Amino acid sequence: MLQLPELRQEQPARDEAEAACLTQLAQLIATTAPLRDLRDLAPAVRQLFPEPAYAVGCGGSHIWLHRTDDPHRLAYILDRYQ
Repeated sequence: MLQLPELRQEQPARDEAEAACLTQLAQLIATTAPLRDLRDLAPAVRQLFPEPAYAVGCGGSHIWLHRTDDPHRLAYILDRYQ
């Protein structure tokens, strides 16, 4: 079954640069065709939010995004139909 990625932002952007990256991520998600495994988007997310400032990882069927200096999740990507 194909998965349609959906972005859920949990915190506001800290600054204009982070806001621009979040906007680019939202555009990437909006233009991505359904995928067999949405975790395949993780490399693109890591390019937008590189280490050491950010940590990007995958769960069973989602991608999470954290600022490395903040224990709370910044955003995550999940299957819209889940």
